[in-house]
Amino acid sequence: MGILSWEKPKRVRSKEEHAKISADGAPPGVYVPNMSEDDQLKWKAKLVGVKVGYPQVEIGKTFRGNGLVILVSLGNGYQYKYYKREETKGLNIHLASSGPQQMTFQDFEDMNVAVQEAKEALEKIGDGNLGKRD
Repeated sequence: MGILSWEKPKRVRSKEEHAKISADGAPPGVYVPNMSEDDQLKWKAKLVGVKVGYPQVEIGKTFRGNGLVILVSLGNGYQYKYYKREETKGLNIHLASSGPQQMTFQDFEDMNVAVQEAKEALEKIGDGNLGKRD
């Protein structure tokens, strides 16, 4: 059993309710998750970019109220908000945070395991062994 959770998180508010309090478009450092506390504590993962030919795994977790997003790519470029794929070619990991990240040593070790699992999932796609989850 791996550390990544591939299940879609459970919403705690409807899309309409969340839009009223969401921090989307706010300055960096503002983060309002719309998922259960249990889901916030998991290393959530989703496979994106397969349909457009740039598979990447997006990993997310909340630490003490601050969100962390890690994109894992095999180096063929990744897409994240305003970054173009051409500018990210050759890069494998992108970290984005809504604030300072405070972790235990175990959290840091788990983060490395999560990144490794994401890399292995992407390598399976290259072999045609992992279904498209996009």
